[in-house]
Amino acid sequence: MNKTRVNKPGMKKYVKTARGKDAGIKKSMNTRQFVLKILTDFDTRPGDLERLTDKALSQKRIEHRDRRFVFELVFGVIRNRIYLDYVIDRFIANDRELKLDNVRRILQMGAYQILFLDRVPDHAAVNEAVDLVKKDKNVAHASGLVNAILRNIIKNKFTIELPDPRVDLARRLSVEFSHPKWMVERWLSRYGLSNTKKNMAFNNERPAIYLRRSRTSSISRQQFEVDVRTLCEPGSGYMNLYYKMKKSLDLENLRLLKSGFCTIQAPSSGWAVALLGLASGDRVIDLCAAPGGKTTLIAEIIGDSGMIAACDRSRWKMRMIAEIIDKLNLKNIYPIVCDSVRPPLTRKFGKVLLDAPCTGSGVLQRHPDGRFVRTADDVVNMQRLQRELLDSAVNLVDDGGVIVYSTCSLEPEENEHQVEWFLSKYSEFRLDAPPDVIPAMYIDDSNCLRITPFEHGVDGMFGARFKKSSKQA
Repeated sequence: MNKTRVNKPGMKKYVKTARGKDAGIKKSMNTRQFVLKILTDFDTRPGDLERLTDKALSQKRIEHRDRRFVFELVFGVIRNRIYLDYVIDRFIANDRELKLDNVRRILQMGAYQILFLDRVPDHAAVNEAVDLVKKDKNVAHASGLVNAILRNIIKNKFTIELPDPRVDLARRLSVEFSHPKWMVERWLSRYGLSNTKKNMAFNNERPAIYLRRSRTSSISRQQFEVDVRTLCEPGSGYMNLYYKMKKSLDLENLRLLKSGFCTIQAPSSGWAVALLGLASGDRVIDLCAAPGGKTTLIAEIIGDSGMIAACDRSRWKMRMIAEIIDKLNLKNIYPIVCDSVRPPLTRKFGKVLLDAPCTGSGVLQRHPDGRFVRTADDVVNMQRLQRELLDSAVNLVDDGGVIVYSTCSLEPEENEHQVEWFLSKYSEFRLDAPPDVIPAMYIDDSNCLRITPFEHGVDGMFGARFKKSSKQA
């Protein structure tokens, strides 16, 4: 059998602060109950984990340090869930009690702290898990089982036996890196063993936070960089607008963010916008605008003499976009709540951005819930929707105009296969060369934007620039 020492990533550790004899324990337990509720909500209604966590935190006054711990524990459990379940199952003689979902979730929380968080003492993780079980009358009788399993994990945590790769390599990697087996099999066939492992290792790291400099007409680059010099690395990415944060902060209280002089966006998104080749005064439509990051970047580049129609079918997402527009003081964005497959528009645009809904397999570091929300069938289902949206984009672009199709997926069915389909269906379009501003390392042999985590160490992104002929034949 293969044995491995559990790696403990360099994550930001949680340190309890106590006021009085029992304050630390009470505070800690309240926080863990909160985490348990979020995990339960996610399992009940799988979806956007970040939005679910933010929504839960907005309903309860909680200190920044505890907020960080909530995010770390929630996202850590989900990111490592397949591995955690594998470890837990190795120490169960009879899994009858684990039919109770909350017992399983509490064990996942305890196991994650034991295996991945050095600054949470093992005995504390056990005691807190047992107390958490006891507080739930429906599972309180399982406290002894939880205690026994977690103590067994402590005794054996450096010699966990993983599945033999000679028997089933995909299963071994699925367990070791906590990715669904169907996903591992796809990547192995396409990228090979080394790059597949690099990709999954990247996904299991804590994601970096990037600030994108905004309101550039109101604050100079020099002044902005003076203000963030102790917080961020130097500017990089498209137009040097992106600043990687050096340390974790309470972003809600970051002055520049609250004032709209920056927003949060990963640099890969900027390169998708760069494909449009924007100029001042451009008329643009963003067919899938939420959450609004690309829309606002476009608006800032084209200036007040340009305009952008921002479309999304979700009213609550459009409200989010409206809030960002107001914060960044942008006057050239026109939000439209509509189905982008059949938008209620008759005018044409010089440039169309279709940042299409996709499986998101290139952003699993930032959105680990995608490992459980998406299935292999979704790759095909998304492909159909993407083609309907491309059909819609064709009806909205001027002669001589440009459509940029982008996804944050790594799957060929959603990327290069869509390019081939589009060009075979619409002869009036050609695949246009990306603007020179995009670094050559991000351009593949087909002249498409292709950013992959295992090659570039950032979120995955694919993009194609389609140019429509000036006069149709």
